[in-house]
Amino acid sequence: MAMGAGRPRWVHSPPPLSSSPSSSFTADPPPEFLCPISGTLMADPVVVPPGQTFERACIQACAALAFSPPAVAADLSGDPGSSPSSPLVLVPNVALRTAILNWCDRLALPHPAPLSPDTARDIVRRLMPLQEEQRSSKLNPPRPQVATSVRVRRQSAAAAEDVVQEPTRTGGSLEEEIMAVLGADGVSPAELAAAMASLRQATRENREVRRQLCTPRLLAALRPMLLSADAGVQANAAAAVVNLSLEPENKVQIVRSGAVSPLVDVLRGGNPEARDHAAGAMYSLAVEDENRAAIGVLGAIPPLLELFASAGAGHRARREAGMALYHVSLSGMNRSKVARAPGAVRTLLAAAEARDRGSEADAAALRRLAVMILANLAGCADGRAALMDGGAVAAVVRLMRSGAAPPGSAEEEYCISALYGMSRGSLRFRGLARAAGVEAALQPVAEGDGGVRRDMARRTLRAMRGEDDEAAVAAAGLLGRQWDDGSVVSEGLVSIRRPPHRSNYAGPSGSNTTQF
Repeated sequence: MAMGAGRPRWVHSPPPLSSSPSSSFTADPPPEFLCPISGTLMADPVVVPPGQTFERACIQACAALAFSPPAVAADLSGDPGSSPSSPLVLVPNVALRTAILNWCDRLALPHPAPLSPDTARDIVRRLMPLQEEQRSSKLNPPRPQVATSVRVRRQSAAAAEDVVQEPTRTGGSLEEEIMAVLGADGVSPAELAAAMASLRQATRENREVRRQLCTPRLLAALRPMLLSADAGVQANAAAAVVNLSLEPENKVQIVRSGAVSPLVDVLRGGNPEARDHAAGAMYSLAVEDENRAAIGVLGAIPPLLELFASAGAGHRARREAGMALYHVSLSGMNRSKVARAPGAVRTLLAAAEARDRGSEADAAALRRLAVMILANLAGCADGRAALMDGGAVAAVVRLMRSGAAPPGSAEEEYCISALYGMSRGSLRFRGLARAAGVEAALQPVAEGDGGVRRDMARRTLRAMRGEDDEAAVAAAGLLGRQWDDGSVVSEGLVSIRRPPHRSNYAGPSGSNTTQF
């Protein structure tokens, strides 16, 4: 949403936690459980177009006070008290509310209480600029200064497609120049393509430019460019989003701007180059913990699975789709979505067992990603059921016996983690494991040197024999690092499972994503 002159500006500093009933909580909740407006645990989370979740009372207070956070597609910034041009649609985020309540129950904390309308209005008023600043902004709207090496300039009708390249300059405003093109009447596809190409080039070259250009106004202007029927406009816009997302501080802002929904549309039906860039953008955005729930809710999982399975797509596009799925499935809220997606387990198992004589290194990279995602799915009940329905027990054993998951490798540890996850509390696993030969595959690991893979192998074998004792093992701390979702990895793979918060994490297969 473009934030025009005179509208209140979004202020990122949250109010003191004492303003909410949830301030008595002593545990640190996951970031996605906190309202972006109040900064406190949500009691009644609702999703607003284009996908950001807020506490209901807070977003209603924003509408009442004509204050427009950048995540809201509907224009709330009219005169206070007036009706907006279109009603604000609030969709209860039932999955997130359930996750919050389960988190509170697990820690024996009281459930958060909904904010009263008066409290919510007080919070929003503290975020709004002073009236003097509003009046000043109406008279003298700020013009951001952005250094760049490319300039797009509207000319007369006789030279409407003129693009002038200049040496790098330290002043000027590429944002203003691009917005002038995008907002002009009768702009041609060639001019739009030139503007997007300029943005792509500028964001590729300079980190500071990426930080300065990641504004609510420019991000809102990029959304329709992602849906353009012109292949050049769409591809350059998607590449610009990838480049902007390379900066850790930009990742959450891009998701809050509503960019995920058009990126999903590009994944589903965009031109091939734009689709590949959209996969890279999803991967880069999913690295950030706070973005994962929104990416799953907004429908990115099915098209990412389709791209990951597509033999006709390029290796880089498939790899980045797989990395996006891996990071998205680190969120417990998304694992059931992946497991329930039609054909998901079949797709992942096919990739895990695929061979490519022409490029075995590429096939091995995709196999590793598939096994990583399978191990994540084994951390939830829906995932365990889907894996066993899809024949994952026998498939994982085949990987270990065939050498696709060599002894001592990360692939082997993920295979063992998937078997261990499927074994937890499942009588059905025992029969499937015996038929697949799990004991023969795990016995050498269980008899080997110490480490988490040996302990997982022993635990899995004990589960097969009906000797499992979850409480005793947890008390003894045999398995090292165990996450809230129940999945287990060794200390050596902790950096893969849980990257630092808001880091430009590279992941196990290389860089975060590629500059385009």
